[in-house]
Amino acid sequence: MRIKNFIYVMLCLCVAFWISGCGKDNTITVVPTELPLPTKPVVTIVPTEAEQNPTIAPPENMEVTIYTLNPDSLEKEAVTVLVTVEDALTPELIVEQVVDAMEDEGFYIGINDILIDGNSVRIDFKSDAAPVLDVGASVEGSIIDILAQSILDNMPQYNKIYISIEGGPYHTGHIEFELDEVYLGR
Repeated sequence: MRIKNFIYVMLCLCVAFWISGCGKDNTITVVPTELPLPTKPVVTIVPTEAEQNPTIAPPENMEVTIYTLNPDSLEKEAVTVLVTVEDALTPELIVEQVVDAMEDEGFYIGINDILIDGNSVRIDFKSDAAPVLDVGASVEGSIIDILAQSILDNMPQYNKIYISIEGGPYHTGHIEFELDEVYLGR
């Protein structure tokens, strides 16, 4: 019985090989044909002199006077910075310029948000950075003064500056201001 099964399996395999094409010539012959290529008219674009030599104008700048803190004397100093005319002059931009200038002097100021309401601006400070943390009373007051004065001097449409810490009243032990108290006004 085993031999019969073996012969049967071998016979099936041979038939399967024969049917599947063993021994057939499987080569494919490719006959090259030439097809005409479509032709397009040739167009030459000659750039104008302005296109060949473009002049890139630098962005227009405007001078803005802000205040910073002298690290040696701890006195307020006026500094002129350049901002591009394309940037809208906003309280946020003024504060950003003051913070950058203060970082150049070695002071990190933690600004949480700048809120605008009509003709007033609220400077909301972070609770874990200057002027709220790690500075004395005079430096704390000077930092707030230079931010407030920089906004009021450059933006006549605003006449009141409020201060807060993370949305709440400004209470540090050195300076105390409620949310509705004006810090600096004109």
